[in-house]
Amino acid sequence: MDNETIMKTSAEQDRLAFTVLAIEASAQKMGVSPSEMRRRLDKVGLIKNLIQDCYDTLHTESREAVANDVVEALKNWEREQ
Repeated sequence: MDNETIMKTSAEQDRLAFTVLAIEASAQKMGVSPSEMRRRLDKVGLIKNLIQDCYDTLHTESREAVANDVVEALKNWEREQ
């Protein structure tokens, strides 16, 4: 593998690890299982539209701040449906 491929793979792994962390932290904050949280986030499109698309900003925040952002967005998006 060339250096560019290795860097791209590493960035993708970082995003995936962050997505898992965000789901787990949010689930813990809401007192639900990570699989339930993933299902709810996926249903309203927040895994892509918030966690992944806003990675550059969110990954600089603390775990608690990320969980707060995700939980607040989830509650708002679920209310809209």
